Amino acid sequence: MALNLLLCSPVRAQSLIGMPKEQVTELIKKEYTDFRKDQSVMKQRFNYLKYVNGKQTKTWIAYFSDEDLCTGTKLVCDYSEYDEMLDELDSKYRRTGDREWEYLRGTDTLNVSLTREEWYFVIRERKRKSAN
Repeated sequence: MALNLLLCSPVRAQSLIGMPKEQVTELIKKEYTDFRKDQSVMKQRFNYLKYVNGKQTKTWIAYFSDEDLCTGTKLVCDYSEYDEMLDELDSKYRRTGDREWEYLRGTDTLNVSLTREEWYFVIRERKRKSAN
């Protein structure tokens, strides 16, 4: 069961960053069939899409610019998945800190961070800000 969750995990996904909103919707619908769109928030202060897996142990949020291009993602998980997700991050990305990783996609460096909260943990992915 845990292996199945891991193999279907957004951490293993190609990065959504830079993708148009329409393409993200289609990709998730086609490739991540365990995730369903969640429209529980009525007033959207941010431009985002929110998905929840069937077991409701993971919430995946993709944030978008005013031009509807994905600028970052957030994966909120139950602690029951912590060890598997940590192993996946370590095997897929280069560790740069205690709970930080990075990887290259084309000419972009993408940062991945894990934040522990009391009842859940969060994995964020975003493009590294350029040092201008």
